Amino acid sequence: MKAWLTYVKERFPLPVYVLLSGGLAPHSWLGFLYAMWLFATLRLMDELKDYQKDIIAHPERPLPRGLLKTDRVAIVINALMIFGIGLSFGFALVSPVAMVLAVITTLWLWLMFKEFYIGESLQKRPLLYAITHQLILIPLCLLMTALAGGDIASPLHFGWAIGVLGAFFSYEVSRKLDPSAHPILGTYLSVYGRGGSTLIVLVLTIVAALGAAASGFSLWMTPFAVLTLLSYSILWVKPSAFKVIEGAATLSLFFHIWAPVLRSIL
Repeated sequence: MKAWLTYVKERFPLPVYVLLSGGLAPHSWLGFLYAMWLFATLRLMDELKDYQKDIIAHPERPLPRGLLKTDRVAIVINALMIFGIGLSFGFALVSPVAMVLAVITTLWLWLMFKEFYIGESLQKRPLLYAITHQLILIPLCLLMTALAGGDIASPLHFGWAIGVLGAFFSYEVSRKLDPSAHPILGTYLSVYGRGGSTLIVLVLTIVAALGAAASGFSLWMTPFAVLTLLSYSILWVKPSAFKVIEGAATLSLFFHIWAPVLRSIL
């Protein structure tokens, strides 16, 4: 138990994920539970998938340094998936639409873990790999809408889901820009360079802005997406200050996720 608590402290900071899950599901404790389950399972899956790379690039992390054993982690992942499947079908008691969306999201998570059973091909195409792993946000956000009794087909809710996708994807790119990262990690900066990374985030900013416009949350979302894009100028001036870009993307993600709540109370 002590080892798992250390893992949570180092790799799954609860305040961060409570904030994310709370923004996604502010009116549904079942939605909050599902979001926490998904983020926790996803984080553990990534730890196991990245084990061989982390031995070289991040030997200080829990699995490479032997704090947790890979076979035990695999057992826990399987147990978490069984729980997630049960929870997904349990949503039928709330809404059949929510159940379908939860089952889709849960199965998509498993496919992500297995890299859609075409891992070798995906590894050669980092951007396609990233897209397949970010699309899960659409059914996840729509699930939260369904649990709150909203219309998942409405421009407001579907637009919000698109906006969150754009912001979350931008965050994923922005946290992988360390110019000193080991080549084995294949960061966006090392694979696509400064121009390519900026272009990816430009496209994602447009996606997020379109989602914000459709949802009516532009005031709470678009300025922060644009701020993230503008922060990419740092890559040309001082690449070692990449954490500033990550910080801007984190702020943008917060406002995208919490936009519906913020608009309702302010």
